[in-house]
Parts: sequence; structure tokens; C-alpha cells
Amino acid sequence: MTTTPPTQDRTSFPTLDALTARLKRWEGARAVVMSTADAAGRALGNNGDDLMHAVFYRILEQLGIQIVDTDPEVVIVPPSGALLEVYAFPRYLAERLKGYEKIPLVIFPSSVFFPDLDPAFIFAEREAPTLLFLREDDSRAHLEQQWSTSLQNAGVEVVLDHDVVASGHAFVPAILGTTRRRPLSRLVAARIDREASSMRASSSAEQAASASSILHTLAARVPYGPLYTGISRFARRARNHGAAERLVSRAGATLDGAVCIDISARQFATFEEYRTMILRAESVITDRLHVALPAAIMGADVTMVEAGYFKLGGVYRRSLSGVANVRLVSAAGS
Repeated sequence: MTTTPPTQDRTSFPTLDALTARLKRWEGARAVVMSTADAAGRALGNNGDDLMHAVFYRILEQLGIQIVDTDPEVVIVPPSGALLEVYAFPRYLAERLKGYEKIPLVIFPSSVFFPDLDPAFIFAEREAPTLLFLREDDSRAHLEQQWSTSLQNAGVEVVLDHDVVASGHAFVPAILGTTRRRPLSRLVAARIDREASSMRASSSAEQAASASSILHTLAARVPYGPLYTGISRFARRARNHGAAERLVSRAGATLDGAVCIDISARQFATFEEYRTMILRAESVITDRLHVALPAAIMGADVTMVEAGYFKLGGVYRRSLSGVANVRLVSAAGS
């Protein structure tokens, strides 16, 4: 059996119109795209980020933006959920922007959360303006409340848009392709990383200390792939099962008949497994934004459960509240 993209009407999803209108000035421009890898060149993020970046590059192609290594007219940061105080990416980005102080900067729609550290350090000594797109109003409210003055002084203009997978939903079926595997009645994808709990910076060390030493060894020595994911799922099977049980309980459901894998996490699923599971799933319960979004686009019945901070709820309220096959379970359980 081949699972193919549904013919459902997707008009309830947002469009790219506002984003591309703001970027019209860079149509056909030469652009350096900032790397989102770590200091050793290993990809940061997860399978959902890979999907988001695939949509991002389709948008650049649509705008005729040329990706170059030197002499750019604009510097572009891909969309991200990593512009958070607890992650290393903001520090990597600040370092990588050195040398481009006179080149305009565009940050594609992202979530931003800096409860204690002023994010203006990322833009230190910049002379050219920065256009920072956000994908939910909660990020904007957070920045306006805590860091508006310092960001304005750094030349940062904040603009509200949508997650690019939501606004660029028309690209998703072609990116995910098709599968011949049988449908799944229910997929439960529960995250167990630091975004599943408090997002205060102080939680970072605690989360790192509790991580499995087996997985740290794997991460350093074994490339991502079926061997890695198989060992990782085995090593974390009890923790994953517990997270799935808590997730479905919050959603008012059970695990009966469900396949429980955090398909967005590279350590538990390859991108091939990620895309295939999304195509097969008839219903999905998840606190992973980029499991929920593509599954909804492909026609699954999706329950999004808010995780450790406002990202899922914010994107839902901003971009998905009119999508009939998606519902949100908030942090309060409503």
C-alpha cells in the first residue's frame, strides 16, 4: 500500500505572503546562510529541524536568493527553536556573525526565550540592521517586556510571522514523499529533552548531568543512523515509555495500540523513519512541534500537548487555531 498526500483543503493554514513581502528587497540577492552546526560541525537540532530547513531552502529558492560563501548582500539565519538561553546555539551564532557587522541580517521565524541573559549580545558591534522574525506572539511579548531597549539599541527589528512549516505547508508533501508501509492507528511522540521541562537556564546543568552516559558515548563515536537509533531506543526504553504515558494521560487518552517513539529526536529515529511514521500515522499525540505540524498537513488527527515553555501553544494560537484536525492541550491540561 502506498500512502500519498491527502487532497484536503489546506486554506486554514497560514501562507508565506507576509514573510515573502518583507523579504522582497532581497529577491535575487547573494546570501550567506549561517551554519546551525555545533563547534565540531555536528548537526544541532533534530529531524523536525531538518524538515524545517528543507522548507526554508524552498523559500529561498522561490525568492531567487543565491547562497554564497563570500561577498554577501545579506546574511540569513535559518528558522530555529534553538535561540534559547539554555542552548549553545546563540553563542555559536554570535561568534559566526563576526566579520559580517556591515551586512544586513535576517533571522527566519524562530522562537526566542532568554529569561536571564540579554540576547543583544548576539548582535554586539553590528552596524547593519537585523530583521528578527518570530513565529509566535509569546516570543514577541517576552522580548518586548524584558529586552526591547537593548535589542533596539542593537539595531534589531522584531517582526511576528509563522513557523515556516505552517506557512510553507505547500512544500511539505513533496519533501516527505510517499510510503508503501501500512498505516498506524496512533503515534505517540513524547520528548524527553530539556524542552520537556523548565526552560530556565539553571535547568541546563541538571538536565545534562542526568543524561545517559551510554548515549554520550554513542553521540561521540557512532554516526547517526539505524544502529545508533536502535541502541538509543533500547537504552532509553523505560524513560521513553514513561514520557509517553504521561503525555497521553494529559491528552485524556491511553497507550492502547499506540506506537511510542520520539521520531523527531535523531537519537531515536532516522529522518527516513521520521518521515515514514508521519506519513503512516492516522492520529498523533505529541509535544513535538515538528511532529504535529507535518502530521496535520498530511491529514492526521493531531493532539498537541504543551511542553516546557510557550512554543507549541504560541504557534498553535498564532497559526493553527483554525486548522480543524489539530487541537491543543495547554499546560493547564485544557
